[in-house]
Amino acid sequence: MSTLELKELSHPSGEVIKIASGKTLDLNSQGTLVLPTVPHAKMPSGSVLQVVNVYSTNAINSTTTSRISLDTLSVTPIGTGSKFAITFFLQGNWSNNNNGFGAYIHKDGVEIAKSGNAHSVYTNTLTDNYIGGSWSFVNTGSTAGTAISFELRAQQNATTHIGYSASTQSRGFVIMEIAQ
Repeated sequence: MSTLELKELSHPSGEVIKIASGKTLDLNSQGTLVLPTVPHAKMPSGSVLQVVNVYSTNAINSTTTSRISLDTLSVTPIGTGSKFAITFFLQGNWSNNNNGFGAYIHKDGVEIAKSGNAHSVYTNTLTDNYIGGSWSFVNTGSTAGTAISFELRAQQNATTHIGYSASTQSRGFVIMEIAQ
């Protein structure tokens, strides 16, 4: 086996450096691959470029009927035109039957997904309504190096309790950047 040490590898303008068919470029065996803000390495379509997540256990009690902010994630895309596979979950309850409750994802302040409302809840005979579930969707549009803010929000029409105890994860979301 031969070793070739280079300080920099470049190619003529308009050309692409390729790996021979059936061969593998192992970027992890000898160290860590560090991609700059605007990467020069192109990953195959469908590759996961990064994963960010937040999980929360703190209980929140709210009496407002406006949307409340629960958690925020900032993502700086590695690729231009990447898609984001987003999964979010929430568990909570509110007082008084027949009041709606929803979980929402906002991207830079604009709603891009929601759980629904009273159609996605369980009602018991104790006049409390419970919501618990997870939802997934895909969002498009990104510019490499430009940070995007994703926020999990909730809204209800009565007193809301998010999380049952400090020992369980009451909400969270996961964002995977997918190369295109």
